[in-house]
Amino acid sequence: MAFGKRIETIAKWVPENTSVADIGTDHAYLPVLLAQMGKITFAAAGDIASGPCLAAQKTIKSFGLEKIVSVRQGDGLEIITAGETDIIVIAGMGGATMIEILQKSSEIAKSAARLILQPMNAARELRFWCIRNGWKLINEDLAEEGGIIYEIIIMERGLEREYPTAVLEAGPRLLEEGHELLPAHLQRLLERYSKMLASMSGSEQAKTSARYREFLRQKNDLEAIAREINR
Repeated sequence: MAFGKRIETIAKWVPENTSVADIGTDHAYLPVLLAQMGKITFAAAGDIASGPCLAAQKTIKSFGLEKIVSVRQGDGLEIITAGETDIIVIAGMGGATMIEILQKSSEIAKSAARLILQPMNAARELRFWCIRNGWKLINEDLAEEGGIIYEIIIMERGLEREYPTAVLEAGPRLLEEGHELLPAHLQRLLERYSKMLASMSGSEQAKTSARYREFLRQKNDLEAIAREINR
Protein backbone atom coordinates (compact mmCIF):
# COMPACT_ATOMS: atom_id res chain seq x y z
CA MET A 1 0.00 0.00 0.00
CA ALA A 2 1.29 3.47 -0.92
CA PHE A 3 0.99 5.80 2.05
CA GLY A 4 2.09 8.98 0.27
CA LYS A 5 5.14 11.20 0.50
CA ARG A 6 3.80 13.28 3.41
CA ILE A 7 3.32 10.32 5.73
CA GLU A 8 6.54 8.68 4.55
CA THR A 9 8.50 11.84 5.37
CA ILE A 10 6.94 12.08 8.84
CA ALA A 11 7.81 8.41 9.43
CA LYS A 12 11.45 9.11 8.54
CA TRP A 13 11.80 11.25 11.69
CA VAL A 14 10.51 8.58 14.09
CA PRO A 15 13.55 6.87 15.68
CA GLU A 16 13.91 3.09 15.77
CA ASN A 17 12.52 1.08 18.68
CA THR A 18 10.20 3.78 20.02
CA SER A 19 6.54 4.18 20.94
CA VAL A 20 4.36 6.77 19.21
CA ALA A 21 1.18 8.72 19.79
CA ASP A 22 -0.39 9.79 16.49
CA ILE A 23 -2.79 12.63 17.26
CA GLY A 24 -5.48 13.17 14.64
CA THR A 25 -4.67 9.77 13.18
CA ASP A 26 -7.58 9.63 10.70
CA HIS A 27 -7.08 6.23 8.99
CA ALA A 28 -4.02 5.32 11.14
CA TYR A 29 -1.81 5.18 8.07
CA LEU A 30 1.23 6.54 9.92
CA PRO A 31 1.18 3.97 12.76
CA VAL A 32 0.61 1.18 10.25
CA LEU A 33 3.54 2.33 8.12
CA LEU A 34 5.80 2.60 11.18
CA ALA A 35 4.78 -0.89 12.32
CA GLN A 36 5.45 -2.31 8.86
CA MET A 37 8.89 -0.68 8.90
CA GLY A 38 9.59 -2.30 12.25
CA LYS A 39 10.38 1.07 13.83
CA ILE A 40 7.90 1.05 16.72
CA THR A 41 7.08 -1.14 19.67
CA PHE A 42 3.65 0.42 20.22
CA ALA A 43 1.41 3.19 18.87
CA ALA A 44 -1.62 5.00 20.22
CA ALA A 45 -3.71 6.23 17.31
CA GLY A 46 -6.02 8.97 18.52
CA ASP A 47 -8.79 11.08 17.06
CA ILE A 48 -11.51 13.20 18.60
CA ALA A 49 -14.27 11.88 16.32
CA SER A 50 -15.74 8.39 16.10
CA GLY A 51 -15.66 8.21 12.29
CA PRO A 52 -11.87 8.44 11.97
CA CYS A 53 -11.45 6.02 14.88
CA LEU A 54 -13.64 3.45 13.12
CA ALA A 55 -11.65 3.97 9.91
CA ALA A 56 -8.40 3.56 11.86
CA GLN A 57 -9.62 0.31 13.44
CA LYS A 58 -10.52 -1.01 9.99
CA THR A 59 -7.06 -0.17 8.63
CA ILE A 60 -5.26 -1.71 11.61
CA LYS A 61 -7.34 -4.89 11.42
CA SER A 62 -6.70 -5.24 7.68
CA PHE A 63 -2.94 -5.27 8.39
CA GLY A 64 -3.24 -7.52 11.45
CA LEU A 65 -1.65 -4.96 13.76
CA GLU A 66 -4.15 -4.93 16.63
CA LYS A 67 -1.45 -5.96 19.14
CA ILE A 68 0.82 -3.04 18.21
CA VAL A 69 -1.57 -0.17 17.44
CA SER A 70 -4.28 0.91 19.88
CA VAL A 71 -7.07 3.19 18.63
CA ARG A 72 -8.29 5.70 21.20
CA GLN A 73 -11.02 8.29 20.82
CA GLY A 74 -10.35 11.50 22.71
CA ASP A 75 -9.32 15.13 22.68
CA GLY A 76 -5.70 15.74 21.69
CA LEU A 77 -3.05 14.41 24.06
CA GLU A 78 -5.68 13.26 26.55
CA ILE A 79 -5.62 9.84 24.83
CA ILE A 80 -2.25 9.09 26.47
CA THR A 81 -0.70 9.50 29.91
CA ALA A 82 2.52 11.36 30.65
CA GLY A 83 5.49 9.28 29.53
CA GLU A 84 3.39 6.62 27.82
CA THR A 85 4.95 7.24 24.41
CA ASP A 86 8.42 8.40 23.38
CA ILE A 87 7.23 10.33 20.34
CA ILE A 88 4.18 12.52 19.80
CA VAL A 89 3.11 13.18 16.23
CA ILE A 90 0.51 15.84 15.46
CA ALA A 91 -0.12 16.12 11.74
CA GLY A 92 -2.65 17.41 9.25
CA MET A 93 -4.23 20.22 11.26
CA GLY A 94 -3.74 23.96 11.68
CA GLY A 95 -0.85 25.37 13.66
CA ALA A 96 -3.18 27.21 16.02
CA THR A 97 -5.00 23.97 16.83
CA MET A 98 -1.67 22.28 17.52
CA ILE A 99 -0.72 25.05 19.94
CA GLU A 100 -4.05 24.60 21.75
CA ILE A 101 -3.43 20.85 22.04
CA LEU A 102 0.09 21.34 23.40
CA GLN A 103 -1.02 24.05 25.83
CA LYS A 104 -3.92 22.02 27.14
CA SER A 105 -1.77 18.98 27.93
CA SER A 106 1.63 20.58 28.43
CA GLU A 107 2.89 18.05 30.99
CA ILE A 108 2.07 15.13 28.70
CA ALA A 109 3.80 16.91 25.80
CA LYS A 110 6.89 17.62 27.89
CA SER A 111 7.16 13.96 28.89
CA ALA A 112 7.81 12.93 25.29
CA ALA A 113 11.34 12.73 23.91
CA ARG A 114 10.29 14.30 20.60
CA LEU A 115 7.45 16.16 18.92
CA ILE A 116 6.93 15.74 15.18
CA LEU A 117 4.57 18.43 13.91
CA GLN A 118 3.10 18.82 10.43
CA PRO A 119 0.95 21.96 10.39
CA MET A 120 -1.33 22.81 7.48
CA ASN A 121 -0.88 26.51 8.20
CA ALA A 122 0.53 28.95 10.80
CA ALA A 123 3.90 27.14 10.91
CA ARG A 124 5.63 30.37 11.92
CA GLU A 125 3.36 30.84 14.92
CA LEU A 126 3.81 27.19 15.89
CA ARG A 127 7.60 27.45 15.76
CA PHE A 128 7.50 30.65 17.81
CA TRP A 129 5.25 29.13 20.47
CA CYS A 130 7.34 25.97 20.78
CA ILE A 131 10.59 27.90 21.13
CA ARG A 132 9.05 30.19 23.76
CA ASN A 133 7.86 27.15 25.69
CA GLY A 134 11.10 25.23 26.03
CA TRP A 135 11.34 23.32 22.76
CA LYS A 136 14.43 23.17 20.59
CA LEU A 137 14.18 22.96 16.81
CA ILE A 138 16.07 19.74 16.01
CA ASN A 139 15.32 19.62 12.31
CA GLU A 140 12.77 20.41 9.61
CA ASP A 141 11.73 18.73 6.41
CA LEU A 142 9.51 19.31 3.40
CA ALA A 143 7.39 16.85 1.44
CA GLU A 144 5.57 17.45 -1.83
CA GLU A 145 2.42 15.51 -2.57
CA GLY A 146 -0.42 16.33 -4.93
CA GLY A 147 1.08 19.71 -5.77
CA ILE A 148 1.16 20.74 -2.09
CA ILE A 149 4.32 21.28 -0.05
CA TYR A 150 4.04 20.13 3.56
CA GLU A 151 6.28 21.30 6.40
CA ILE A 152 7.48 18.83 9.02
CA ILE A 153 8.92 20.29 12.24
CA ILE A 154 10.91 18.15 14.70
CA MET A 155 11.17 19.43 18.28
CA GLU A 156 12.87 18.19 21.44
CA ARG A 157 13.11 19.74 24.89
CA GLY A 158 15.86 22.35 25.16
CA LEU A 159 16.84 25.96 24.70
CA GLU A 160 16.61 27.53 21.25
CA ARG A 161 17.66 30.97 20.14
CA GLU A 162 15.14 33.45 18.77
CA TYR A 163 14.91 34.09 15.04
CA PRO A 164 13.70 36.96 12.83
CA THR A 165 10.06 36.61 11.84
CA ALA A 166 10.80 35.83 8.19
CA VAL A 167 13.30 33.12 9.17
CA LEU A 168 10.68 31.54 11.45
CA GLU A 169 8.25 31.64 8.55
CA ALA A 170 10.63 30.01 6.09
CA GLY A 171 12.04 27.51 8.60
CA PRO A 172 15.46 28.03 10.22
CA ARG A 173 16.71 24.49 9.61
CA LEU A 174 15.34 24.43 6.07
CA LEU A 175 17.35 27.56 5.34
CA GLU A 176 20.48 26.21 6.99
CA GLU A 177 20.38 22.91 5.12
CA GLY A 178 19.22 24.25 1.77
CA HIS A 179 16.40 21.73 1.31
CA GLU A 180 15.77 20.88 -2.34
CA LEU A 181 12.16 22.04 -2.04
CA LEU A 182 13.13 25.31 -0.35
CA PRO A 183 12.77 27.53 -3.47
CA ALA A 184 9.27 26.18 -4.12
CA HIS A 185 8.41 26.53 -0.42
CA LEU A 186 9.49 30.18 -0.38
CA GLN A 187 7.61 30.85 -3.62
CA ARG A 188 4.45 29.46 -2.05
CA LEU A 189 4.85 31.74 0.96
CA LEU A 190 5.46 34.77 -1.26
CA GLU A 191 2.39 34.00 -3.37
CA ARG A 192 0.27 33.84 -0.22
CA TYR A 193 1.44 37.27 0.91
CA SER A 194 0.97 38.69 -2.58
CA LYS A 195 -2.65 37.49 -2.61
CA MET A 196 -3.35 38.93 0.84
CA LEU A 197 -1.83 42.28 -0.10
CA ALA A 198 -3.73 42.37 -3.39
CA SER A 199 -7.03 41.68 -1.62
CA MET A 200 -6.37 44.58 0.76
CA SER A 201 -5.13 47.03 -1.86
CA GLY A 202 -8.64 47.98 -2.99
CA SER A 203 -9.31 49.70 0.34
CA GLU A 204 -7.42 52.81 1.38
CA GLN A 205 -8.22 52.03 5.00
CA ALA A 206 -6.74 48.55 4.63
CA LYS A 207 -3.65 49.87 2.84
CA THR A 208 -2.86 52.22 5.71
CA SER A 209 -3.41 49.59 8.39
CA ALA A 210 -0.71 48.04 10.56
CA ARG A 211 -1.74 44.63 9.23
CA TYR A 212 -1.01 45.68 5.63
CA ARG A 213 2.38 47.09 6.62
CA GLU A 214 3.22 43.87 8.46
CA PHE A 215 2.29 41.72 5.46
CA LEU A 216 4.35 43.94 3.15
CA ARG A 217 7.36 43.84 5.47
CA GLN A 218 7.13 40.08 5.75
CA LYS A 219 6.89 39.71 1.96
CA ASN A 220 9.93 41.95 1.46
CA ASP A 221 11.94 40.00 4.03
CA LEU A 222 11.03 36.67 2.41
CA GLU A 223 11.98 38.06 -1.01
CA ALA A 224 15.40 38.99 0.42
CA ILE A 225 15.81 35.42 1.74
CA ALA A 226 14.79 33.98 -1.63
CA ARG A 227 17.30 36.18 -3.46
CA GLU A 228 20.04 35.09 -1.08
CA ILE A 229 19.46 31.36 -1.56
CA ASN A 230 19.21 31.77 -5.36
CA ARG A 231 22.62 33.40 -5.64
